[in-house]
Amino acid sequence: MRDKLRQLDETYLDLMIGILLGGVLSAILGMIITRGDLRYLIGAVVGLIAAWTMITTMMVSIQKSVMMDTNQASRHMIISALIRYVVTLVILYVMIKLSMSAFIAALVGLLSSKFAAFLQKPVHEHITKKILQE
Repeated sequence: MRDKLRQLDETYLDLMIGILLGGVLSAILGMIITRGDLRYLIGAVVGLIAAWTMITTMMVSIQKSVMMDTNQASRHMIISALIRYVVTLVILYVMIKLSMSAFIAALVGLLSSKFAAFLQKPVHEHITKKILQE
């Protein structure tokens, strides 16, 4: 398992751990605040999965763009970003149709990637390095 983790980019692994921590923390706090609203939990899980997927597709897009020429890479990144924005809007639209608590939870889950980016350095120092050590 550690060998597979070592093959991943460390920054990507830091972001994944940060998203997981932020998403789980927001889901737990939200479930306490909403007194166990199942729609909030659904929104939190959808937001967490969406944030994880967005970061993964972003990493793949960057890796592909590095191998392209400048114009092609620029176009590829713009198209990839637009697809991510549209998917985000669709997810938020579906969640707001479900309920306001699901919408808020999905929004917080999607923003967990921003939280993870902000905390990337401490996550790397305190968690990722310990996971990757032998």
